Amino acid sequence: MLPQVRLQPWYPGQMGVDGSDVARGLRWSTGAIVLYVDENHPGASADNDGTDPENPLTTIALAITRLIAFATATSYSLVGSYIVVGAGATIAETVVVPPTAPAGVTIMGAGGSFARPTWTAATAAGTALTIRQEGWTVKGFNFAAGAAGTAISLAWVPGSSYVGNRCTIIDNLFDGAWGGLYGINLVGAPYDTRIINNEFREYRRGDSTAHAIITTDASEANAYMNRIEGNVFWENENHIGSLNNDRGFNNSLFIGNVFNEGVLIAATRMLDLRGGTRGENIVVGNYFCGDYSNTGGYYANAGAPGNWVGNYAEDVAEAEVGDNGITVAVPAP
Repeated sequence: MLPQVRLQPWYPGQMGVDGSDVARGLRWSTGAIVLYVDENHPGASADNDGTDPENPLTTIALAITRLIAFATATSYSLVGSYIVVGAGATIAETVVVPPTAPAGVTIMGAGGSFARPTWTAATAAGTALTIRQEGWTVKGFNFAAGAAGTAISLAWVPGSSYVGNRCTIIDNLFDGAWGGLYGINLVGAPYDTRIINNEFREYRRGDSTAHAIITTDASEANAYMNRIEGNVFWENENHIGSLNNDRGFNNSLFIGNVFNEGVLIAATRMLDLRGGTRGENIVVGNYFCGDYSNTGGYYANAGAPGNWVGNYAEDVAEAEVGDNGITVAVPAP
């Protein structure tokens, strides 16, 4: 699909804004575009091209389709493009970013923490967003899971076309609503993933299968050089773990996170890094509530435990925690 041209060639566009009559609309990067999505806007339509905020698209899936069409119709890579979703929007949509989509795109919810859009999957047990292309960023959403639902799946599967590496998930609220299954599901072994400044809460299935962050498939390798930073985990059945406890992280950084033991939903696994083929994770500067031990849900990689020194733990009774509340060794049984 070619871009729509809303302005006649002799019309000068927006006064004082050079280039505003270009069919690709306003943009901050030379080869990128900005697309707008807001089904509640009176000018919204599935027939719009999406480059005009007064004429937005109705779904995120349509915006991704437009990106692929723009990239095909032009020679632009569209790296650095934005999909901006209107403040306060309510999205019930199952979206897949295919390997054919441009790399390095940001899906951003407008409105900040006060009025960020709410996004659920189209079906209760579905996945709201599956990313199979590299370098995408997701920012500023309230992901509200349906029963047994997943918010985001990042997929890198060697031997397939899925290359969901180098993605950034930043400044989102993941709300399991006492029924969600997974907040973020790492499928395969996505590397260089950044999960930063998010809040995960109330992932509960009643059978200890729900996780805020989980690795469910590591048939080729394990998640590598990931950075899990500045997140808050509370009231989840499990905070960070892997399916069958055998698909942990490798050479990844866990820093500045808060792991709450739960009041209404007791956490079984707080930070479980068992199973990585290489291990050697760096775990530093985190706040560990509850029992700092394997019994309390903290596990290092058995073969290569890495560094767990310099965290804050309330369980000073453990030999692995100093009298000042600073961890001095990996958690033990």
